[in-house]
Amino acid sequence: MSMRAEPVAARRRGTYAKGRAAKDLILQTALQVIGHKGYNATSLRDIADEVGMTQAGLLHHFDTKENLLSEVLRKRDEVDREHFSPADVSELPLIIQLAHHNMEVPGLVQLYVSLQAAATDVDHPCHEYFRERDLIVVGRIARDIEQRQAAGTFNPNVDAQVIARMLLALSDGLQAEWAINPEIDLGGTLHAFWNQYAQPELPSGPSK
Repeated sequence: MSMRAEPVAARRRGTYAKGRAAKDLILQTALQVIGHKGYNATSLRDIADEVGMTQAGLLHHFDTKENLLSEVLRKRDEVDREHFSPADVSELPLIIQLAHHNMEVPGLVQLYVSLQAAATDVDHPCHEYFRERDLIVVGRIARDIEQRQAAGTFNPNVDAQVIARMLLALSDGLQAEWAINPEIDLGGTLHAFWNQYAQPELPSGPSK
């Protein structure tokens, strides 16, 4: 590499790093603002003001509001993975831990529910996010159930994939209900469903 090319490459790396840092700050800020102020009550101006830039500067990093919100969901998943380690067989599964946590950030539940409904349109920026997330989450829950079945702490006579799919569907449906009626016990209802399978089915035999 020439002496002239090296500084140019270094500047490009520096520019990229600054851009990545700015995007990360925007996403972290958006999570906090939406989580506590509410999705419907949060505007781009609110996020931009909190970050300390204009709306145009905000969209410079994401092009559209829809792209920004899609990245906010991905950032939320990343943060959740960092703060909630995968449960071992002696703990509640991750999806139930997150359900209890989500009751503390209603704005993010509103965001998730609203974008999930909009993402039924294949052209929506969040469509692929929800398709990918669906497969990943069901796979993780199923593997968790299989580990518990092997450990003898979960009903061995059920299909792990089927229960995983049911649990995710219940979680998504409950979040939609909870966004309308926050008196619903989101975490407790999921926990009650889980407890129907958490103990292995007792073998049937002649009564004494």
